[in-house]
Amino acid sequence: MALHELIYVSMATREMSLDDLTDLLDQSHQKNARLHISGLLVYHNKEFMQLLEGNKEDIFSLYDSICRDDRNTQNYLLWDGPIQQRSFANWSMAFLAPGELSLEGNPAYSTFLQYGLRQQAMRTPKTVGKSFLTSLRDDFLGK
Repeated sequence: MALHELIYVSMATREMSLDDLTDLLDQSHQKNARLHISGLLVYHNKEFMQLLEGNKEDIFSLYDSICRDDRNTQNYLLWDGPIQQRSFANWSMAFLAPGELSLEGNPAYSTFLQYGLRQQAMRTPKTVGKSFLTSLRDDFLGK
C-alpha cells in the first residue's frame, strides 16, 4: 500500500475547553486507529493544524469529513504528497491553550509543541510534510 500525507489548517468555531479537546482527542484517536491513519493534530488559539498519513483515499475521506465537522471552519489544505514511511507511529494531538490546560497522561497526547519533531526526526526519514509542519510550528504558535 502506497502511503500519503496531507497537512491542513482550520479555525475552531469556538474556544475549545479541556473537555472539548479531550473528547476530540479520544474520538479521533479511536477513529484514526480503525482507519490505520496516523499523524499529529495541533491546537492553539482556536486554530488547528494537522498532518495525516496513511492510504491516500482514506486520508482524503477523513479530511472531507473534517471539513464538514461543525467544530471547525476555514479549512485549507496546505500540502499533500506521497511518503515512504510514516513519521508518527500513532495519531496524536498537541496543543497549547491559555491556563496551561494539560492532556499529559492521555496516551494520544504529544509533546510536539514543547519539543518539536526532533525525536521523530531521528527515527524516520524526512518528508516534505514533516519539514513543512516543523517550519510552520513557530509561525503557528506566534513565536
